[in-house]
Amino acid sequence: MHRRITPRKTLRKATRKVTSGKRAAPIRRLGTVVGGALLLIALLPSSAQAADGKFPYIRFDTGTFDELDNPPNGLCLPLTGGAAHAGNDTDATAFVYADTGCQQLLAIVGVGGTWDETGPPPLPARSVGFGSG
Repeated sequence: MHRRITPRKTLRKATRKVTSGKRAAPIRRLGTVVGGALLLIALLPSSAQAADGKFPYIRFDTGTFDELDNPPNGLCLPLTGGAAHAGNDTDATAFVYADTGCQQLLAIVGVGGTWDETGPPPLPARSVGFGSG
């Protein structure tokens, strides 16, 4: 049987190449993770922006004043006690709903607009969402 003997220099070079390749893999993975995180951060601000201003309303259950301050866009927000009257003093369009899950649209209230409960029977607003519409 014939055995091939590899000189030591060749063996050391081969070992170095394998070792350096193993070290480069975690760096490439780190680059991928960092790139993905940056992409996620770039996408989040568009959905997490808040409507600047206030959404004041008169509670249906008590007749007292309440308000939402700088409400986030794109979320369904409950109106505690329901609303009999509301004003949109934000920089975004307000979508007023009869239910707490933002499914039964009552009105679209533009910037600077107001909304009043109409009846009979009384139908208070139970939730609101903000966005560009």
